[in-house]
Amino acid sequence: MLLEYVLHAGRQTTLANVLFQYADVTLPSKVPADVVGYVGSIVDGLSHAYTALRKEIKGNSVEKVLDEIEIPLLPVLYAMERAGVQLDVLELSKLHDVVVKDIENLKKKMYKACGVEFNISSPSQLKDVLFETLQLPTQGIKKGKTGYSTAASELEKLRGMHPIIEDIFVYRELSKLQSTYIDALPKLVARDGRVHTTFAQSVTSTGRLASLSPNLQNIPMRTARGREVRAAFIPKDGFVLLAADYSQIELRLVAHISKDKELTRIFKEGEDVHTATAAKIHGIPIEKVTKDIRRTAKEVNFGVLYGMGAFGLASRTGISRVEAAEFIENYFDSFFGVKKYVDATIKKAAKDGYVETMFGRRRELPELSSDVGMVRKAGERMAVNMPTQGAQADIIKKAMVEMHEILDGEEKEIQMLLQVHDELVFEVKKGKEQEWAKKIKKVMEGVVKLKVPIIVDVHVGDNWRDMKDL
Repeated sequence: MLLEYVLHAGRQTTLANVLFQYADVTLPSKVPADVVGYVGSIVDGLSHAYTALRKEIKGNSVEKVLDEIEIPLLPVLYAMERAGVQLDVLELSKLHDVVVKDIENLKKKMYKACGVEFNISSPSQLKDVLFETLQLPTQGIKKGKTGYSTAASELEKLRGMHPIIEDIFVYRELSKLQSTYIDALPKLVARDGRVHTTFAQSVTSTGRLASLSPNLQNIPMRTARGREVRAAFIPKDGFVLLAADYSQIELRLVAHISKDKELTRIFKEGEDVHTATAAKIHGIPIEKVTKDIRRTAKEVNFGVLYGMGAFGLASRTGISRVEAAEFIENYFDSFFGVKKYVDATIKKAAKDGYVETMFGRRRELPELSSDVGMVRKAGERMAVNMPTQGAQADIIKKAMVEMHEILDGEEKEIQMLLQVHDELVFEVKKGKEQEWAKKIKKVMEGVVKLKVPIIVDVHVGDNWRDMKDL
């Protein structure tokens, strides 16, 4: 599975696909009566597929990714899945009551605002209320067979036109929080009182790990209620939770890969990257950068990695499209090395048909040769984003492998529990936090040498929400 994954990230890696493609074995849709013969054909097929895949991978840049990152990561993930994380079910039960009340109050508010009761979760009823009852503008709103769309991307265009739009977003967030986490997590608690997620290695096309059944990587942190879900994740008695996360690792990787002089200087001198970016773009002293200006600069800094245009920046920050276009233009003028990197990456990816991280992880991009403009543009965004997001994934995986070796036999003092993109969560014996924080920081910051410093922030707490700097 991992051999096929590193060779063709983004392609669906299934047993049936691998056996058919590399061993010429076709698995029946149902297990036949001859179970022994069926299993035998799988075992025989896997042996042939492994040999064929190893031959294909020989000398390829992804061979090192497989042998030095992905395969050594297997026992690490196994240990983390076995460990699980303790859940305070009572805390979630209290939160359930609060959120149900929040949702009911929000419903009443929305019914009053539009003078009619309706099912907010029904796209057809919501569409009727928005575009017929309230007569909200439909210009620029996508239309399908059943009428105008009420998808989040379309409702974004209506923000500020009526208070109900903001309420819909809040309602959806609370409903998802309730169904996905508050009500679902307690049912997934094992006999040991802990929740055990599965870390999937072969799902994402950038190399990032995915957390499944349940997904513990997407618990919202920006909203108050989302943060309260995190409060239910606690350590066992006599222990604390310790979280170590890479500070702005993707932007540091952009500075390293693009060799942009100004971005490199900002990180080397330890300035706040978003404030410094805002000051540079506007040509003003750092002390004159307001919160709003910094926020716009932050959106551009991260937006560059995802190919965000003027429309995207305008909708995310509330500034006009003209201002957004000017802001992006000024950004690329100020950080010319980044612009050069973006253009060169797209050009090389179109020529090669793939992009690579600094460690050799590869992503094929057939989208770049598409005749459809939108598909090609999406491919260009992936081409720019993957070398940084993929390298970030590689770095934290390498750190996990190193940490696992150090933690071997130390279960009585510390266990690695979770990986959430650029954050690692540990359970550490009380009184040992400082000692282990130093070791973790040393490993995570030293796993690779960049042209800019790598910084890891460490926090500890009695739950996953209330973490304090260490």
